[in-house]
Amino acid sequence: MLLRTRIILIVLATVAVVSALLLVVADLRRGAGEARLRELELERLEAAWDLAVAEAAGRIQRPLGAVLTDDALAGALERSDRSFLWALMRPAEADGRTRLNVFGSNGELLYGTGNDVEPRPLVGRAQIDQLLAGDVAPRGPRATEDGTIVMIGSLPVYSKGRIVGALVSGRPLSLALDALHRIAGGRIFAVDRNGNPIYGQADPLWPAVRPLAGTTRSLTGFSQDGRHFTLTAVPIADLTGGRVATLLLAAEVTEAVTKRRLWDAVYGGGIALIVIGALALLYIFLRRHFEALETAVDALHDLSKGGAARYVELPSGNDEIGRIAGAVTVFDGAVREIERSAGQRERRLRRQQRFIRRQMEQLASTLEDDARQALLDELNQIESAAQNPQSAQSKGVNDELGLIALGFSRLATRVSMQQVQLTGLVRDLREALEDKRRLISLQQELEIARTMQLSILPQDFPDLPELDLCARMMPAKEVGGDFYDFFFINERKLALTIADVSGKGIPAAFFMLITRTMLRAIAGGTPSPGPAETMRRLNNLLAAENEQMMFVTVFYGEIDLDTGVFTYCNAGHNPPYRVAETGAVEALPNTQGIALATFPDLPYGEKSVTLAAGDVVVMFTDGVSEAFDAAGVMYGEQRLIDTLADGPLPTSRAGLDRMMDSVATFATGAEQSDDITGLVLHWHAPAAAPATALAAAEAQA
Repeated sequence: MLLRTRIILIVLATVAVVSALLLVVADLRRGAGEARLRELELERLEAAWDLAVAEAAGRIQRPLGAVLTDDALAGALERSDRSFLWALMRPAEADGRTRLNVFGSNGELLYGTGNDVEPRPLVGRAQIDQLLAGDVAPRGPRATEDGTIVMIGSLPVYSKGRIVGALVSGRPLSLALDALHRIAGGRIFAVDRNGNPIYGQADPLWPAVRPLAGTTRSLTGFSQDGRHFTLTAVPIADLTGGRVATLLLAAEVTEAVTKRRLWDAVYGGGIALIVIGALALLYIFLRRHFEALETAVDALHDLSKGGAARYVELPSGNDEIGRIAGAVTVFDGAVREIERSAGQRERRLRRQQRFIRRQMEQLASTLEDDARQALLDELNQIESAAQNPQSAQSKGVNDELGLIALGFSRLATRVSMQQVQLTGLVRDLREALEDKRRLISLQQELEIARTMQLSILPQDFPDLPELDLCARMMPAKEVGGDFYDFFFINERKLALTIADVSGKGIPAAFFMLITRTMLRAIAGGTPSPGPAETMRRLNNLLAAENEQMMFVTVFYGEIDLDTGVFTYCNAGHNPPYRVAETGAVEALPNTQGIALATFPDLPYGEKSVTLAAGDVVVMFTDGVSEAFDAAGVMYGEQRLIDTLADGPLPTSRAGLDRMMDSVATFATGAEQSDDITGLVLHWHAPAAAPATALAAAEAQA
């Protein structure tokens, strides 16, 4: 294949690859943009649905508010007077589309829509308990037992400052879907969880939408009558958390699709024109210049056969072809000069032979013993071959100098290999020394960080007549993500906390320090916000700037030194154990709330227990219950319960030592996989005469 043809093929392949890469990059960027737009459209529909649910719930609750103003309703609920409730509630269902439930303070259904002897409630027992507790007023879609889907709105009934019952109202789902149509625009459809249409089937677009009506969160495209649409599908959840229906929003995008196709055609056509133009220019240029080059190559071919070149008309100049023409003239003169100097070359070769032999022997003496002996053996074989013309010809050389040159080449190869090995060893040694220096520096810095972290955690525990405390942290690495803390909120209330940050090492330690600092700042406010509100504020602050997507589980409590009431909030942490003086062990009841820094504006609950004299509260992180032995068996919380129940715990230090020693004995021979932290409180009893506990602790410090 001619050089000209190879160059054209190489350039063609290069241009094709570059063009393909440009198209791929453009397609990837467009795909990423479309994926982001799809996600934004899904989020827009979900946000619009939340607004529609809120609007529909408000419309349902407004009539209920009118009923709540009737004082007779509260009296009927306290008496469980079903007949009075029937007479009072029946007019509210006059439109035939409203379904009502009235519940007593114990969650009993006192009135329900319909004539059934046992009317069916619109919501489950869990939602009723939340409503009667004053926590959450259930609202949203609900699939009833008869297969219909209704929108739920509810309100508690108060009498003399307490909840004596609850009203729950249900209206057709179309109430929320109409609101969604006003908020989101477009063409709204809805199907139940079996794929049956429940809204929008009268729309002319429904026959095209129905085959695409899936049950998952998605955004697809379709066409009808020459127009292009996008179909956004978002599942909606029942009050119990299950999927009850799927929302579908169809939006016309015909203009955008037309513009995108036009841009694709222009972009592809432009690349094709550039490629064709570049190849045409290259072909014309090569064809004009390679004609003179082929003439020069023919002249060189004649010289390569040992004869003088025939007369040719070659161009002159400073480009490659002009240089080749000059070289042809020089080579022609050189051939003639070589023929005259053949005899002189023979004499020079003999002198060079002796010199090369001496140089090879001197170089061989610088090698290692094995390499030097191997090289000398090769030189002996070369000298023997030089004495035998047939052997020399079998090696592809025609004179003694060629054989010696072969030996010299082998010698140079061995010297070069040895030099490369030595250079590599020196480089590896330098790199190893530099790595060792960096490792020592890093170990020193990590040890300083470990010392600083442990010094931040409180080490001096208050000596109070009401209780005694003891805590300890054992990080899995040089620094860890666990922490404990205690501090006085006021003179008679002590705050206790233990937490576990996701991950280990330096990032977890920094997040731990931030969490501890924010917790002290929030809880120490005046007045104290309480455990649940403290966790809610702390969660919002941590989630606001959490770019690394870290989270922290926290158990936070406040104990009243005058009463022994321990009020706490558990944000996704291991529940502490309460060990009675009798040896009985039980976990503190959990509260509402998940780990902090995951999502903002999450609700958190709190609970209270009254400690008896001799009670011990053991708080710990998952490094205790999830410790592993050498065989890979987990320590487990049952083993911890058995350890705490094994004999009395006279002091908090005794409880902490027993737990830590049990874990250490169990995990003997296995590497510590997580930070281990414990905080133990031993409650004595309220002091006979309340003293200033905070002042006593400060005096001790």
